[in-house]
Amino acid sequence: MVTDNTVRRFPINAATSRRRRMNNSSLHKQLLITIVVLMLFVSSAIVWISIQAGTDAVNQLTQRVMSNMIERISSDNEKQLNNAVIALETVAPSTINNSPTHVFDTNLDSLEQRLWAASGLFMQASNYVYFAAPDGRFVGVNRLDAEHVELYVQQPGDPLRIEYSTSRPGDHNFFLSSGLYDARTRSWYVDALKHNAPVWTDIYNKYTRPEPTITLAKAVYQPDHSLAGVVATDIPLRKLSDNLRGLNISANSVAFIVDKNGDLIATSSEEPSFIEVDRVPTRLSAATINNKLINAAYSNTIKDKTKALTLSFPANSSFQYGDEKIDVAFAPLANKYGLNWVTVVAIPRTDFMGGITHSLFQSAMIVVLCVMFALFIGLAFIEHILRDIRQLTSAAKKMGNGEPLPRLRIHRKDEIGHLINTFVEMENKLRFDRLTQIYNREFLIAQIEFLERHALQHPKENVCFTLLFLDLDRFKVINDTYGHAAGDQLLIVIAARLKSAVRDTDTVARYGGDEFVVLLNGTSNATDIQMTVDKIHTLVQQPIALSDHIVAVHVSVGWAVFPHEALDYNNLLKIADSRMFNTKKERPELHLRLVE
Repeated sequence: MVTDNTVRRFPINAATSRRRRMNNSSLHKQLLITIVVLMLFVSSAIVWISIQAGTDAVNQLTQRVMSNMIERISSDNEKQLNNAVIALETVAPSTINNSPTHVFDTNLDSLEQRLWAASGLFMQASNYVYFAAPDGRFVGVNRLDAEHVELYVQQPGDPLRIEYSTSRPGDHNFFLSSGLYDARTRSWYVDALKHNAPVWTDIYNKYTRPEPTITLAKAVYQPDHSLAGVVATDIPLRKLSDNLRGLNISANSVAFIVDKNGDLIATSSEEPSFIEVDRVPTRLSAATINNKLINAAYSNTIKDKTKALTLSFPANSSFQYGDEKIDVAFAPLANKYGLNWVTVVAIPRTDFMGGITHSLFQSAMIVVLCVMFALFIGLAFIEHILRDIRQLTSAAKKMGNGEPLPRLRIHRKDEIGHLINTFVEMENKLRFDRLTQIYNREFLIAQIEFLERHALQHPKENVCFTLLFLDLDRFKVINDTYGHAAGDQLLIVIAARLKSAVRDTDTVARYGGDEFVVLLNGTSNATDIQMTVDKIHTLVQQPIALSDHIVAVHVSVGWAVFPHEALDYNNLLKIADSRMFNTKKERPELHLRLVE
């Protein structure tokens, strides 16, 4: 009995011993360690690839968005300066100086009429336009708003300049004040005589309203080359700051303009670009203003470039500011005028990427878990992510190049989907008109420039298109009669009708106010153009319900064909606008027609 029990216990103990030796064997440990190390290596490699690919895509997207943004902002600021040039051209066209027979009328009453017209063209930029002659005469019109105007008049030889409050040309009944004044001693007058073209003065503190101001002045000459006088207009730097504040870029961003010395021209921050020292306005430096983000953006990106005047094209940069990464875009401004300013936009990455770094890390951790359970599932998942990111990167590149944005067929509810939604929202803000939800002017220009570049690069493809410029007749009457809400409703309806009147391959954009532009891709035949115009007329002129009334409006249309009539956007638009105006002029005046 004892022997049998001993024999039965021995095999059990031997098997247990063998299992213990196997568990403690070197081979078991090597295989276990090898598998664990391999899994960790593969997981780490996939994590690194995922983060790198995501980071590259985010960086490319950021650069494209920042590039588009700085170009849009610089273009808007450049437009304000160009508007001042246009205002002077309205008073004294350049053809006057080149004409051997045209005499510039220096009669004060005649000048007052022209200055009234010029000061009302761009009230946000150049609402004060004035003229001074060698004999001391002076006249200036300063539009405070649509109803209140300050008029300055000084007769030849009279040392006093008289200020009136007026509401129409020729009304000199409401006297405000008078004072000694001699325009011929002012820097803008002296500078204008030294140049053959409009010239911007240095920034100075305006006498009547102490604030930093810059003046554009232009000398005007008679056919006998004698000096007729100097016409000028002012742009207070405050207006440039107001323009930047109205951009609504993002919650924590800043936009500012500096000169080559680093002194602020304008800023979007609540802190003004100048302070008063002993009641004298003194401009602040980008390096000393209280706004820390402006300090950092200037010091880390463009400080050396502005001093050396090496900035000649838009550029992007970034720097670390505390725990945040700041993306910066900057572009030269007004170089053609000799001002050598720089526009800068600084945006914290989190403002428009909304936690993308955290999302990518979280996605990478999910990949690690997937690899630990099944390597091929993890690889498939990563490929799925990278495919979407590549699609988004391709869309970002197309967006930056002005190409039509393909529809993103990506349906995700995770962080990558949040990135895609953020991208689409940004694309909508940059490309679509907020009211009518059709394309805006900036995208229209980008689309036309893309077609122009494509035509230049592929001459054998015979690229052609037609621009239709549309203007609603008597639209102001609807606004005045039923209110702006009704006018907005009408614009929305008209935009929808225009989209239904053209092909899916065509582009409908709101150019501004009640003006629209339609780009007919691949169309240059006069018959096809006329058919489209007739269809637009038919659809637009159908009755429209506005609250308690039904109205019918008319539309005037002009067109221009690329490349037969012009090779660039500006000339195409001028031709189309001119034809539209002639069409409008040839028809009898249209009044608002109530259907019921």
